[in-house]
Amino acid sequence: MAAQPLVYVHGAGPQQPAAAFKHEADMILFGRDMPTTRVAHYAGVRWPPTGGGPAAAPGRVGRTRRVAAIRGSMAPQVSPNAAAAAIVAATLTAPPPGGTGAAAAPPPPSPADVAAAKRLVAQLYRGADRIASHSPVVRRGTALGPTFPDPIFRFIVGKFASDVIDYLYGPWTEAMRAPVRAALLQAPRPKVILAHSLGTIILYDVLSEPAFAGFAIDLLVTVGCPLGIGNVQRRLRDGAGRPNPVPKPLRAWSNFADRFDPVALEATLRDEFDPPKDFATDASVNNAARNNHDLPGYLQVGVVQAAIVAAAG
Repeated sequence: MAAQPLVYVHGAGPQQPAAAFKHEADMILFGRDMPTTRVAHYAGVRWPPTGGGPAAAPGRVGRTRRVAAIRGSMAPQVSPNAAAAAIVAATLTAPPPGGTGAAAAPPPPSPADVAAAKRLVAQLYRGADRIASHSPVVRRGTALGPTFPDPIFRFIVGKFASDVIDYLYGPWTEAMRAPVRAALLQAPRPKVILAHSLGTIILYDVLSEPAFAGFAIDLLVTVGCPLGIGNVQRRLRDGAGRPNPVPKPLRAWSNFADRFDPVALEATLRDEFDPPKDFATDASVNNAARNNHDLPGYLQVGVVQAAIVAAAG
């Protein structure tokens, strides 16, 4: 069977350039660079490369503020509510970019949206701490007792939360969807999509748009997926509300989650999307990376590789 077009949709936070991202994923999955794969690369909207990116993206001060909030919230003495307040303050309610060439300031988020964003981020931090309390730290090949909270889980959540609330509650929704939409519309149309982390949320919204109703996606693979979280579900499709249907283009949907992944708080999707009922297939896997949300770690899992290679050739 000829190789089928595949689109990678990356996760939250700063990312490698598209060419480097594609090369790494191709080599892990296929052992060679594939002419049939491409990347839906939206990271530049909120994490532009130095000296680049849209005028409305955070400048050096804004980027420093966000990084400081993420790192400051790793400390074990910071409560989930305090961590959430810091992340929201550094993103949603931070001063807008200024200076020559800056875009017009977007409208501030409503108090209700700020409160909802804080609830979502606090939930993520509580989940990270809960997972950390059951996850052994491995050093020099020896399994030690768990730390609480393990900073790696809080770091993952902070980086994810900063971007996800920008997308769900901030003014960047359309700007982050546009690169994903463009990658899907590019010829040839994709037959397989691999989406990770925040990319699964953006992809779900884009595939739910009427323009994609006529597409036929043989397989969607989601890894480290937050689509089952209740606060996320309520914001999908511009807040259209539950029940959230399976996007019409999908012919099959395989979801993989590591039980220590602090972003995949709800590991099963089959009971979250309707109609049709029980469409997604869910599998628990072992992401061997210390960062259990790591995309390369997921791609090295045998069943994940097998599903993608079987569909994409």
